[in-house]
Amino acid sequence: MGRFDELTVFLRVVKDGSFSAAARTLEMSPSAVSKLIARLEQRLGVRLFERVGGVIRITQEGETLQASGQRVVDAMDDAENAVMNREAGVTGVVRIHTALTTAKYLIAPKLPALLEQHPQLRIEFLLGTERGDFIKQGIDIAVHSGRPTELSLVGRPLMKRPWVIAASPEYLSRHGTPSVPEDLLGHRCLNFTIRTQWNMWTFRDAGSIKTIDAPNYIGSNQGELLRTLALHGLGVVRLAEFHIGADLSKGTLVPLLGSYQEQSDDDRFYLLYLGGRSVAPRVRAVIDFLCQNFPA
Repeated sequence: MGRFDELTVFLRVVKDGSFSAAARTLEMSPSAVSKLIARLEQRLGVRLFERVGGVIRITQEGETLQASGQRVVDAMDDAENAVMNREAGVTGVVRIHTALTTAKYLIAPKLPALLEQHPQLRIEFLLGTERGDFIKQGIDIAVHSGRPTELSLVGRPLMKRPWVIAASPEYLSRHGTPSVPEDLLGHRCLNFTIRTQWNMWTFRDAGSIKTIDAPNYIGSNQGELLRTLALHGLGVVRLAEFHIGADLSKGTLVPLLGSYQEQSDDDRFYLLYLGGRSVAPRVRAVIDFLCQNFPA
């Protein structure tokens, strides 16, 4: 096997988490995989994995090779896709980084149409509320709220993201319904533990903007858990309309302070991808699809 084959085996071990699992995927023997990794480590002069009690853990040097190596493999895939089977359509894997709620409520319902249009396309989700590292994590595109500040990224605006303050009928029957924003200071608010600027609830009152630092009763880094907590009557929550729209329609959550709600034109989703290089056909297909289905 050549250097590219060694790199392919290395990346498969990283992905599958063990030599034996990688061997099964590659239809090789575990000893053959181990020898290839050992040969690669000897040639590079570094250890790519720590081996402790039959468990492997990637080293810092291994993480560096993973990031660079994934780009090499992706480039090879893109080169082959560009010249082979053009009539067969878009092929390959597209890695999408986004929050759980965005993936679940916005992107997943549209995937059947995308994959029907491009049946040889494969999607991998990398879930996280904070923006990921495109190079280190091998991200192709990301969908996150807020204007991009990274100079290396291209940001295309998608749909707006209105916020809604809501609580369950059970909570309101026990604790009362806030009639003005200041009433929230006496309520049990459910807040994010990341992107804490989301906990500054903004309102428009008599033509001016006011902000309430909502008191935290229970916090989470996942909006989906905050939604569940609100449905169980544990407090007042501020979440995106797309996230709790069905709950509002069913009446399991009740919208609050609607006449005071302030929505910024900057509060929208952006589709992000690396600039300064040609975009692979598989990535371009997903970008175009999402932009068409989430009009700005």
